[in-house]
Amino acid sequence: MLLELHIRNFAIIEEANLEFGAGLNVLSGETGAGKTIILSALGLLLGSRASPDMIRAGEKEAVVEGLFELEGEAAIPELAARKSDGGRRELLVRRVIAEGGGRSRVTIDGELATVQSLGKIGASLVQVYGQHEQHSLLRAESHREILDRYANLDDELASYRERFAHAEGIQSRLQELNRRERERADLLELARFRTTELERAGLVAGEDEALSQERTVLANASKLASAALEAEQALYGADGAASDTVSRAEARLVDAAALDPKLGDALEMIKSARANLEEAARALAAYASKVEADPARLEEIDNRLQELTRLKRKYGGSLDSAIETLERSRAEICELEGIGESKAQVEAAMAAALDQLAAHANKLSSIRKRAAADLGRKMETELKSLGMRTPGFEPRVGALAPDEAGFVHGGAALGPFGIDTVEFHLSPNVGQPAMPLLRIASGGELSRVMLALKRLEAQRRGVATMIFDEVDAGIGGAVAQVVGRKLKQLSHFHQILCVTHLAQIAAYADRHLTVEKEERRSSTRSRVTVLEPGDRAEEIARMLGGEVSDKFRRAARELLERARE
Repeated sequence: MLLELHIRNFAIIEEANLEFGAGLNVLSGETGAGKTIILSALGLLLGSRASPDMIRAGEKEAVVEGLFELEGEAAIPELAARKSDGGRRELLVRRVIAEGGGRSRVTIDGELATVQSLGKIGASLVQVYGQHEQHSLLRAESHREILDRYANLDDELASYRERFAHAEGIQSRLQELNRRERERADLLELARFRTTELERAGLVAGEDEALSQERTVLANASKLASAALEAEQALYGADGAASDTVSRAEARLVDAAALDPKLGDALEMIKSARANLEEAARALAAYASKVEADPARLEEIDNRLQELTRLKRKYGGSLDSAIETLERSRAEICELEGIGESKAQVEAAMAAALDQLAAHANKLSSIRKRAAADLGRKMETELKSLGMRTPGFEPRVGALAPDEAGFVHGGAALGPFGIDTVEFHLSPNVGQPAMPLLRIASGGELSRVMLALKRLEAQRRGVATMIFDEVDAGIGGAVAQVVGRKLKQLSHFHQILCVTHLAQIAAYADRHLTVEKEERRSSTRSRVTVLEPGDRAEEIARMLGGEVSDKFRRAARELLERARE
């Protein structure tokens, strides 16, 4: 139950301290006074998204704090570790929004928390009902969601959705295999052609570089041979060759080194130089004898290099990429030749997945049908208490159409949520056949249907606080009084916070708060006041007629007296 709400620098609210009690708490005020802003602030404590735009103009941060009493509520796993104090548990939630895009901060009993955990706690503490939810009743797809919540199917649906996603994955694989099977002949022919062409080429890694080097030598054979011979002559063969000069230097030092050993190192280096020169000369002579022009070999190399260049351009730009293409083509031929066996395996996996999915969908359908019968009976009781004398309410569970399904298996269409469609049918009056809710329900009937649904959902979930944001949309007169009486009855089991424009509803309040907008010093702000019992008639008179008069005061007192009956 919400005990206190403190708001500071939020939208047009400079500061507001609201205290709520058990029973029916009503917020009223002129349009634009700030009632919805108060609910938006409360929404932050329940996990709604925060925005810097929510900060009051000229301020650096906005703060919203709420004190909740947890006594008597359903177990909340996120709060299981919190200690109770004398059997009475209280929870202080604080939300701070910083300017300049700064992240909002969440604390629960002074400890930092995430918005996600706050949302889970908030869903267990409070149930919010706004006009958009009433309008959602006009969408048939929302009826399944309502029935599934009533049937507590969250875990079962999550498991089913996992199986559905698994089946979709297998289906995608099967579709790919079918595509490849349709294109198999063309793909196989292409892979075989590539393999034959590349295998015939006999590619060897690095061959192109080796051939290019050999071609350079052959193309310059005479030049290379002449250079080698001239070098050999300069080193060894010609008069005054380098080896002769070194030999003379060696001979001169032999006797000198005998006289002075210090010349021994130099003598050894000269001997080594002479030996290296002679070895180089022999190598050059051998090279010159082998290098010769070979036009036939040069033509052969040119042809091979042209072939390698063509294959490189065709298969990735390099010899390595062409060799990799050959390996991939060989693997593709194996896969394409064995595609029949692969498809059979995937088809078997698909059949098994659909069998499991269908069994799970049938289980969901059975639970829905039992829940639908139970919901129908309880809704009729609730609607009678809301002024419908002989209502008929039928949540009809039908079969999903094949064109709306992801799979068709065993004659059943399987969609993301099972095999069912759900649509609420209503018979407001005796003798009138039940018709789809979206075709026959008036605004007042929609309000009562949603109010009854919310009552049952809150009762089933054990939620302590229910918030109704302008449930008076589309109703008035006697219907409004019926709704007010029902809210009063609900307040015996749940704390009710209700924003309303209707005096017929406000008259039933146990605690009545008014929201006023005032302008002061070039700024606008909202002010919240708790009405004393003696002041309530004045506010209800304003709600009845806009401008307060004796006539409306008398009508207001009459409404208050009727509400106390």
